[in-house]
Amino acid sequence: MKKIILKASAFVFAGLMLASCCTVSIPVAATSNPVGSKCGETSSYIYLGAFGAKGQDSGIQQCAQKAGIKEISHVDSYVKNYFFGVVQKRTIKVYGE
Repeated sequence: MKKIILKASAFVFAGLMLASCCTVSIPVAATSNPVGSKCGETSSYIYLGAFGAKGQDSGIQQCAQKAGIKEISHVDSYVKNYFFGVVQKRTIKVYGE
């Protein structure tokens, strides 16, 4: 009986961990420039709220350069949490011309 309860608890815990993702969209900045046809996007992962993978840079300037944007109209930030916030994916989207 103990083994069945232990296995069921592990199964429920694993299901909760996999189903615990949440995405938050945050507007970062806006300018008076018209909305352009170009969109640049960069992402980075953060572990345990403090540790990021080396070599990841998800800044606004890098994002605009990758997409060839010279005039930024607005910037959005997206944060997606996995496993109750243990892993976060942060994405920056830059729009402009």
